[in-house]
Amino acid sequence: MQTIKTIDTLFYKELGKKLRIIREKRNMTLKELSQLTGYSRPLIDHWELGLNKIKPKQLEKLCEALDVTNNLQVEVKLGFLLE
Repeated sequence: MQTIKTIDTLFYKELGKKLRIIREKRNMTLKELSQLTGYSRPLIDHWELGLNKIKPKQLEKLCEALDVTNNLQVEVKLGFLLE
């Protein structure tokens, strides 16, 4: 498991949100997704929370199980507060 310690955090949080939304729209539980992919429930949960990086092959397997393309569009907005 690879913990994120860079600006990638924002990207992986947004990607995780999208994956969770898709999973919930499919009325699929973490347990069901875990059984389809072979990944553990806690690992999938960490991906959905943006706590861990998802490797391309892992994302491909998740997308296949969720029946979506792996061309998920993830938009990250960086904001800076100027005083």
